[in-house]
Amino acid sequence: MSKFYESILMQALVLVDNKIKKSSRNTDLNNREDLEQEIKLKVVEAIINGKIESPLTFTEYKENYDKRKTAS
Repeated sequence: MSKFYESILMQALVLVDNKIKKSSRNTDLNNREDLEQEIKLKVVEAIINGKIESPLTFTEYKENYDKRKTAS
């Protein structure tokens, strides 16, 4: 795996870490760490399998918007 790809994975995990910790507070203390690890694993799998794509740039978004607008 390239350094760039590893960097993307790490950034994704950092971005969702606080949300995972906050959401896992509703889970029994004994299962909390396991749940957090499982969710992080699912995030990594989703990125690797291409289920999560990088967001559009503003220019790409505007071009798509303009195409839809003229098609209507």
